[in-house]
Amino acid sequence: MESKKRVTYILHDIAVGGVEVAFISALPALHKKYHLQVIVLGTVNDSMVAHLSAEEKQVFTAFDYPLFLYPVILPKILRKVSEHRPDLLICSLWRASMVGTLVKLGNSRVKFYSFNHSTRFPHFFSSFFTRMAAKTADVILTDGIATSNFVQEKLRPKAPVKIVSFLTQKAPEKITSNIPKPDESVRFMFLGRINKVKNLPLMVSVIETLRGMSIPATLDIYGRNDGDGQEAIERISQANLQEHIRFMGEVPSSQRSDLFHRYHFYLQLSSFEGMAMSVAEAMQHGLVCVVSPVGEIVHYARDMESAIFINIFDEAVWKNDIGKISEVIANPNTYLRISTKCHKNFLSREEYKDSLIEQLEA
Repeated sequence: MESKKRVTYILHDIAVGGVEVAFISALPALHKKYHLQVIVLGTVNDSMVAHLSAEEKQVFTAFDYPLFLYPVILPKILRKVSEHRPDLLICSLWRASMVGTLVKLGNSRVKFYSFNHSTRFPHFFSSFFTRMAAKTADVILTDGIATSNFVQEKLRPKAPVKIVSFLTQKAPEKITSNIPKPDESVRFMFLGRINKVKNLPLMVSVIETLRGMSIPATLDIYGRNDGDGQEAIERISQANLQEHIRFMGEVPSSQRSDLFHRYHFYLQLSSFEGMAMSVAEAMQHGLVCVVSPVGEIVHYARDMESAIFINIFDEAVWKNDIGKISEVIANPNTYLRISTKCHKNFLSREEYKDSLIEQLEA
């Protein structure tokens, strides 16, 4: 019998976020197929791994240290990876890229996969270590066409660039579109990290504008406060929307799918994105998504065909775009058409676990 390959997967926190949710969805399959080691450069959220078996949970080793201690702690991390003797090394995000580059430089035998998830660098360290990994890696993995194009144009790697599907589950074969009824609130939801990139204050402005048009819109926000919570709270208070916009906290990955059926619209107005996995998940379930057309979104959605696009960069067209939402609310047939189309677009897409293993076995 052929022995299992030894795989080390390095990423940041295990928390609510596209990268982490996708990884957790694939962990059982990876654990079954490989001798798996997972290095977490931060914390492991217990609710995110609660559904895993005791054996699956044992693959995690967390190194929760601030960046300024990395010169001291890096040898310990590298030693832990070396003890596993990986054949394949997968590194997601910039701190993991830093570790992966050092591992590869010390051991040319390991096959290094650098995983990229964004169409921009949020800061210097991200740029520096992502570029270093691109020069060192054997394969560059990306989460979609937009990220793939960014990597090839900005990083110019010699290694091949491969796209991995970031869908955590198959789309349901059938959906029941949740068309807004005239006698009920129009329910919007957001699911993801609460940080500046997601532009929560702008989302508050959408709800404020719709309510000013006599549309009883509400918004439930799911996710961890990652830097923009207070600004959003202040904007909600300024607009006097405390009764209509709620912070619902984090949601375990196993419960994400159940949320989409409770709402009429998904709302996300990011400044930039990679895959925008929560948007894709919502579309899989036929939830009409109101989104800024950034990152991979423009490759899997079309305005007023399978989503509603809001231009957040041009105030002159902002209100016109908000008007598209009211148009869809007022026309059940339009809502049904968009809902059906977005679900159909994802009906035959591959899951992350299968797509990733396919690349690792190529």
